[in-house]
Amino acid sequence: MSIFDRTRHSLPLALATVLLVVLPAEGRAWGSVGHHYIAQNYSQHLPPQIDGLRAFDSVVDAHVTDPDTRKSSTPGESYRHYIDIDSYPEFLAGTLPRDRAVLEAEYGASTVLNTGILPWAITEVVGTLTQQFQAGLWDDAALTIADLCHYVGDANQPFHCTENYNGQYTGNDGIHSRYESTMVGTYVGQLHTAPAGVTYYASPQDAIFDLIGESWTGVSPILAADDAAKAASGGSYNSTYYASLWNDTKDLTQMRMDAATVMTASYVYTAWVNAGSPEVPGSSVGVPPVAVADGGARLSAGPSPFRGQLSVRFAGPGPLTVDVYDLRGARVARLADGVTGEGSATWRLDRGDLRPGLYLVRLHGPGTDLVRRVTLLP
Repeated sequence: MSIFDRTRHSLPLALATVLLVVLPAEGRAWGSVGHHYIAQNYSQHLPPQIDGLRAFDSVVDAHVTDPDTRKSSTPGESYRHYIDIDSYPEFLAGTLPRDRAVLEAEYGASTVLNTGILPWAITEVVGTLTQQFQAGLWDDAALTIADLCHYVGDANQPFHCTENYNGQYTGNDGIHSRYESTMVGTYVGQLHTAPAGVTYYASPQDAIFDLIGESWTGVSPILAADDAAKAASGGSYNSTYYASLWNDTKDLTQMRMDAATVMTASYVYTAWVNAGSPEVPGSSVGVPPVAVADGGARLSAGPSPFRGQLSVRFAGPGPLTVDVYDLRGARVARLADGVTGEGSATWRLDRGDLRPGLYLVRLHGPGTDLVRRVTLLP
């Protein structure tokens, strides 16, 4: 189906709101059981500098399904839970732009909205969490982390990343709910996620698009497992069907759940670093340096705060690139590319080029990944 022919989310808002109330929870990724699993397991991955956030685990768990509840009362909320990424021809060609404005210029804002805005919703939430960490608003941050658990969980459910979201194009009608709700609800006790390390995402937006591409690869195996389970059960959705579906998808499901918990923790860590690594009450250890210099690499950027012009100096084994990102993870400038050894660059802005606020200067190269935060004044 062409992106221009889609009807999945083209209902008027009032009618869509009514349907959300009367239809089964088919569009609720992982169902409530899966979302609670993610909320209950994400914090085990937090590094000791921020493990004080585990004091809010019960709040995160209690509010992890709030985004689903908001669908019936908040206009536009439903679009934040999915992206039918394979409806974009550029995705299959490996050339999909990740900037929402670029896609809107190509397809129109309403089409991009109907296709789903999950990745941009996640980067927005990370930006909000960063601001809350900066201000020390820990109670507010706990509610935002609950939202983050939910949206990242959605991104890790393959049927929230495809136009064939309910198997309606392949004869697998209803697989969405059978997989995420009934099967996971039945077998969640067999899932186990072990503690893992977190990753700092210099570009939160790139990280979630990469993840969605990975999640999308799970669509075909689940559809095949559904076909096999129906054959095994004689076409009935009974215990034989669900045992077969679980047996064929349990490794994939465990991988997606693990990825959701680790990625949520990594986004929390990223927001904390971007906030300036504030002290988190109750954490096990103090705050370490934010950036680690690998192989003698160095990066400085100043003055900060600044207006009009920022000077950047750097060094390290090349080739090196120096980029500037906003808090959504969108690259707003490339200051150097392919430099080896020492270098310098100047970022010049005309008044009104960008919004005031926090920006990230990133030095990247073989064995090197350093970030400095700078603040642009009005």
